[in-house]
Amino acid sequence: MKKKGFATSTGLVCLAVSLMFSGLAMAQENSNNPATRAQNNQPMASQNQNGEHPVVLIDPAKIYNENPMGWVGKQVVLQNVTVEDTNNSGNFWVGSDNDHRILVVKQNNNDTLKAMSFHKGDVVTIHGVVKAASRYMAHETTASEGSMHDAQKSTGVFLLANQVSVNSSTYK
Repeated sequence: MKKKGFATSTGLVCLAVSLMFSGLAMAQENSNNPATRAQNNQPMASQNQNGEHPVVLIDPAKIYNENPMGWVGKQVVLQNVTVEDTNNSGNFWVGSDNDHRILVVKQNNNDTLKAMSFHKGDVVTIHGVVKAASRYMAHETTASEGSMHDAQKSTGVFLLANQVSVNSSTYK
């Protein structure tokens, strides 16, 4: 009789542990689900083509102060950064001043993004890929040659944006 009670108790413990682990697995799966993350107001970061998540930064200085060329090809999200300057092409700069900033260039094939305008002082969140600044890239993107030349001289890189959201605007 003792054996039967022991086996029943062991079986119940095994069942409880099994249910606990399946619950943890489901919770883990749901935490990675974009719909669940949106419901819980967690930021969603899309994966790039290699299945990598973008690097989320709150300060663009992380790129321009720490080996800017090491960031080339990386997908980043600049979160809640301030537009430092704009130009006639609709592209803009983020950073602290003329010597410490990154050019943000709108993707050519994104009509929604091309229609957006930004103003000095706007607080924005930008999704994009860091690219090496060059005369060639000025012709391949919406960047003016002057802006791309400035990017080449300063950091050597720019951010090719595929999504920008305005979090706060100074424009009236």
